[in-house]
Amino acid sequence: MQTSRFSELFEGYLANTLTPKEMLELEQLIVDEQNDAQLRQLIGQEFKTVPTAGEQLNGEDNWLQGLEQKVLQTIQKPKPTKIISFHSKWIRLVGAIVLLAGLGLTIHYLINNDASAPKQATVLPGGNKATIRLDDGTQVNLSESQSEIVLGQKLAYADGSLVQGLAAENVSGQNMVIDVPKGGMYKIALPDGSKVWLNADSRLRYIADPTAETRTLELEGEAYFEVAHRYLTKGKEKILQPFVVHTPGQTIKVLGTSFNVTAYSGEPDRTTLVEGKVELSLPDGSNKQYLKPNQQATIRGGTITIADVESLGYVSWKEGTFNFSDESLEIILNQVARWYDIDVDYEDASLKKLKFEGIVPRYKNMETLLKILEKTGDVRFELKSRRLHVKKK
Repeated sequence: MQTSRFSELFEGYLANTLTPKEMLELEQLIVDEQNDAQLRQLIGQEFKTVPTAGEQLNGEDNWLQGLEQKVLQTIQKPKPTKIISFHSKWIRLVGAIVLLAGLGLTIHYLINNDASAPKQATVLPGGNKATIRLDDGTQVNLSESQSEIVLGQKLAYADGSLVQGLAAENVSGQNMVIDVPKGGMYKIALPDGSKVWLNADSRLRYIADPTAETRTLELEGEAYFEVAHRYLTKGKEKILQPFVVHTPGQTIKVLGTSFNVTAYSGEPDRTTLVEGKVELSLPDGSNKQYLKPNQQATIRGGTITIADVESLGYVSWKEGTFNFSDESLEIILNQVARWYDIDVDYEDASLKKLKFEGIVPRYKNMETLLKILEKTGDVRFELKSRRLHVKKK
């Protein structure tokens, strides 16, 4: 990380001039725990430039509570073009502290780095976890110290080391399934140069047929795709080979593009296009639609609805953040349950429909996220063992 770039993005955040792409870049720097000291330094420097800030910090607690409430009220307001917006540099500075660094941390802690503060027990986030299964039934666990598997005649990790337990002769020509459990994620490099990021509680079936007219994958769960161009030779012609993703609710056909697919059981299918162009339809080929960048298709009950969205918010999970924009509590907690490997139940079904928006690091403890949701909505949580109980305030 370059300190100057962090400072530049931080100043842009305070001035409310960042593009969505720059905001995502800043989120990633903040999520990285190696940058905690630099974040505190930047915040401390800004506080020194604000008149009476020191007096306010050392004053009565009502000031902090009131300021925090302002931040929370701002977060609660729907923002069609920006997920989070604060009205002044001072409020945005406090937003950087209270929101981006986690509502569970106080301003005093962030600036003074008080290591004596008591620490609560935490539910830790997920990590690199996956298994790979061949059609002949052979199955192995992928290394948790690695983050990317490269598919080919030999199965290797990104650093070149081979996957233990799979002989080369057992791999060649076989279809395979990469299964990521709850509390896991993994990156997959396909033989054609395409890349897939597989989110928690997801399965990807790779069809190993290099001579086929289409490159075919089957997905259950969530994945982000970066598709490489590939050509087939037919006589004297070179034909661009389509890339097709099948889910239980849709078929997606692309030629070269970046997109995110969510296809979890019990939730609507969503396809979000970042770059390029995709064609999608229902599994039987009907209701064919086309997506442009920053559009999202949602499939419910055989109906495809297309809406304009800020696509970066829907792919930030692979970079380490939850990014919610007017999202229901049910969808949010489904994501949380998959990443932290917990179960969720609701005191009242109406709580599932509560709406939230905000940006929270995925690689922080779960309690930080729960505190943000509690402070910005009419909901409270009780965590017992690995079961989260959702209740009314």
